[in-house]
Amino acid sequence: MNRCTCHSIFSRMFYSVCLVSIVIAASTSFAAEGFDKIRADLNSRNWEVRLGALEKLNNLKEENTIDLLIQVAGERGEYWPVKIKAIKLLGESADPKAVEILLSIFNDTFNNWECPAIKSYTALALGNFKGNAKVVDSLISGINDPELFTREASIQSLGKIGNPAAVLPLVAALNSGSSAVKLSSIKALEMIGDPQAIPYIQQIAENDNDSVIKDHAKAALNNFHKK
Repeated sequence: MNRCTCHSIFSRMFYSVCLVSIVIAASTSFAAEGFDKIRADLNSRNWEVRLGALEKLNNLKEENTIDLLIQVAGERGEYWPVKIKAIKLLGESADPKAVEILLSIFNDTFNNWECPAIKSYTALALGNFKGNAKVVDSLISGINDPELFTREASIQSLGKIGNPAAVLPLVAALNSGSSAVKLSSIKALEMIGDPQAIPYIQQIAENDNDSVIKDHAKAALNNFHKK
């Protein structure tokens, strides 16, 4: 290979490396600028702008995303659609750093008074955090919440987490006067799969007055027997 050819190859390699470096630097700069714009939008007085900023934040996947979501979710005066969006994104992240703020929101009776949906969405978000005893305990307490949607969401998350500690509280919920709570409890017990729930579901399958609930109980029993 002559000198000219070597020089040509080296020049092309050098150009490629420089081009890649420029692209990476530009992307990093764009991400930083995008994050700064999102942070500015989250301080807007217009709640729709703040909500839109959360959507962009979710897509950006910046390293500080979780910290910013925690800040928004923990803002007591935040308008409920924005707060709920931050809560949902924290749940979807399943980042351990999010547990503390989610538990704080879930156990805050003021939030339930201000907007019951905040607590139910928080219950659903907590369903993404397995292996945390405080989460399970809080969701178990949610089974008896005054709000129906919070009871349902708590039960659904307990089924998703699958901790056997929830079996007996869920069995008790089978006696609820709410069909929605009964159905959610049957499904949650089925997901947990603990055999001690079988006699209670069997009783529902044989004696409940609601044919829909009976059918769901029978289907759950079939799945228990397949395991």
